Amino acid sequence: MYTQHPLIAQSQLIHERHIVVFEHVDGMPNSGEPWVSPELVVAICKKGWLRARYDMRPVTFAANDVTIIYPDHAIVPKEWSQDYDVTLIAVSSKWAKQQHLVFPIRHIFEHILYPDFHITNEQMAMVEHMVKVISDISSIRDEQVRDDLLCHQMQNLIHLLDYFRSAEPKSTLNTLPSTKRIAYRFYQDIVTYYKQSRETKFYADKQNLTAKYFGTTIYQTTGVHVSDWIARYIVTKAKILLINRPDLTISQIARSLGFVELTDFGRYFKRQAGISPAHFRQIASAGTE
Repeated sequence: MYTQHPLIAQSQLIHERHIVVFEHVDGMPNSGEPWVSPELVVAICKKGWLRARYDMRPVTFAANDVTIIYPDHAIVPKEWSQDYDVTLIAVSSKWAKQQHLVFPIRHIFEHILYPDFHITNEQMAMVEHMVKVISDISSIRDEQVRDDLLCHQMQNLIHLLDYFRSAEPKSTLNTLPSTKRIAYRFYQDIVTYYKQSRETKFYADKQNLTAKYFGTTIYQTTGVHVSDWIARYIVTKAKILLINRPDLTISQIARSLGFVELTDFGRYFKRQAGISPAHFRQIASAGTE
């Protein structure tokens, strides 16, 4: 039976409660398919391992590893061990902005470029204690009290993780090889401009590069063509909306993704996903019943 990942199945709960802790999660959404989180997620690996691509970089997430996944960054899960066990803290990105929740500033590029980092057993004990407090606070019924306490506690956790991260700083954007800088900036441009254009030349122009050089660089650096990266991102966003926004028609979803004509969106989605948007929504809906 089709079983949705809690970050997808419980999206409404995350929206309502603002911060939700999921314990003992044993997998990722859509193995082999790109997944883009609409929320900020802190993941804490307890056991086992997972291999994936984060944006355009291969990563292995193992026991005592922690990661902060920012909204609109793509993860393509490849495989994970049978004993994989992770705790997830999902934070509504809209609420976080409203509350002016402070995310890592000192090592912001490291968290975005290299989101996973290792912590000691002693550090893990501190993190687990804070997660338990967050989970307990989230059950408070008084919304104002709950939000105030959750905001402060999440700030403390994020700052603590940033402090742990500072012990072994990695490369920042300016120290990356030029080809990787091009790839990283390309992904950021997809996030910003995917509704505006799906053409290689548009994204090459953003970096003052020829379309040929840009396309070759992206493929040689990531192993994926420019058009495929754009398509993966858009179709992933479409799947999220098709699953989690039953109140929106497919035409409305198409327009929200930058498609003027529904038929264009339908062809684009089917070319990438293998089925029509309507068929995908029907299968996903049936799997949650």
